[in-house]
Order: sequence, then structure tokens, then C-alpha cells
Amino acid sequence: MPSSINDNNPVTGSPTTDSVRVNFTRAKNEINGLLRSSLDIVTTSGSGTAYVADFSNNVAKVEGVRIIVKAHLANTGSATLNVDATGSATIKNLDGSSLSAGQIGGTSHYLDLIYNSSNNTWVLLNPVHHALAIADVSGLQTALNGKLGTGDNAVSATTATNSTKWGNYNISTSATGTNTNTIYFRT
Repeated sequence: MPSSINDNNPVTGSPTTDSVRVNFTRAKNEINGLLRSSLDIVTTSGSGTAYVADFSNNVAKVEGVRIIVKAHLANTGSATLNVDATGSATIKNLDGSSLSAGQIGGTSHYLDLIYNSSNNTWVLLNPVHHALAIADVSGLQTALNGKLGTGDNAVSATTATNSTKWGNYNISTSATGTNTNTIYFRT
């Protein structure tokens, strides 16, 4: 975030109280912004779709302002955040998509957010990621057999049950839903 302090105020030889005051205000706002992103962390309140945060140093919703809040519970779907009674703004993923349930992980999740003024959204920089489900794996199982590692790390995709370790990945199958051959890769 570029500085808004005017290096030309006060003008040499004719400092005015107003120009000095303006620069002190700008400096105060910048310092508060830096403190907020490192020290002024608050716990949210509200519901799993409408979060509220109240900072000791009030946040102005301006382009690029960054805040950190500690979630009080997991989200249940798309969500909004109202910071210091400035009005609710939708929380979005970095790609602009809406949050899905559980991307705010609950009481141990510190949310790193940046305000986007062009569409009145808070961009969540650190959402909880969910497992990727690959449906319709009939041909995939054959293709993966014998290719999921060697020796102690070898896994047969057709015999993996519940959860199996392959290198840094947990591979699990699911017998729920309409496709009993779904394989989940968790990183």
C-alpha cells in the first residue's frame, strides 16, 4: 500500500497548521493500518453467514486495507463481514468465487482479509481447502494401479479402503452416494 503522506507539506517557509495536521492524520492512519494487520486482531461474532468484527482502531473500508480476524465459528455457506459498523461486505475467495461451507474453519482459524472496493468484498487469502473428489473413476482405477508408488508406498486404487497413505497424500474411497468408486485425494 503506497504512502499517502505528502512529502511537500508543510511547504518550506510557510508551514500551516492545516497542512501539518493533514500529514499527521495520514501518518496515524498508516500506522494504525500496520498495527491492525499485526497486533489488532479481534474475534468475530454473528452467525455462520453474517460475521461482525469490532476493532479498537476503527477500520475504514478503502481499497487494499488488510485485516486479520479470528473466526468464532465455521461458515455454513457464502458469508458477509461487517467491520466496525461500516456495512456488510461479501467474503470471497481470491478467484472471486463465493465461499463454500467450511472454508472459514472455525475457532482456530485466523482470517487474513483484504478489502476490494471495486465490488465491496473482503477477499479471504487463507481459506480452508477441501478434499478434491474425482467421480466416475472406472477407467482411472486401472490407469492408477501400480503407478501409485513402489515398495512400502505402493497402493492399488481398486483395493484402497477408507484411507491409505501414499507419500504425502492420503487417499480414501467412499461408499456413499451413487458412485461407490469415488477416490478422494487429500493434501
